[in-house]
Amino acid sequence: MLQAEYYVVERENNDHYPLFSWDQKENEYGLGVPVQYTEPLKFRLGDPISPKFEWVDYHKAPEPIISFPLARILEKLDIYGIQLIPAKVRNPKDPFSELHDYCFVHVWNRISCLDKTQSIITTNKAGDIIWGIEKFVLDEQTLGKFELRKRLIFELAENTSVLLMHQSIKDAIESINPKGIRFIPATQWNSDSTFD
Repeated sequence: MLQAEYYVVERENNDHYPLFSWDQKENEYGLGVPVQYTEPLKFRLGDPISPKFEWVDYHKAPEPIISFPLARILEKLDIYGIQLIPAKVRNPKDPFSELHDYCFVHVWNRISCLDKTQSIITTNKAGDIIWGIEKFVLDEQTLGKFELRKRLIFELAENTSVLLMHQSIKDAIESINPKGIRFIPATQWNSDSTFD
């Protein structure tokens, strides 16, 4: 079963692992196309900031922002459909603190492969925007048409907040025991999993 090879990537639900916020205009990021860049992207810690916050390997803004050790693993794998873009993150509550180096993961690879007949979804009245997924089922026939190298990491085109990784990428990432990232089997994931 192809779905069993995939995991939805989430940040660890820990208040001490802050979300990041853009500290510049997002421009073409999030449009599902490769981008040109010349300098590091700018982010800041997002509110609320815990007094005991930690810089970990995986944060979200809501796109993934990862540590350099994690970025080096992905870089070695030469994954289709992603760009690893240097980023600087500041603590807005401490103007004299140093900037922290991270890597923004720009996932432009999007695959439309939600099985809408088997999944249980909540949509707007027109049915063109998905508000929630109670039962998540991938259309394995559609997904199987893509060679593996083109579906190692991708966003679900029907709902781009769903980031999927193949088992092989998950295994490579877990080899360094990263902090702040969770992998939820696609067979068990639903919209509420973010808050578990």
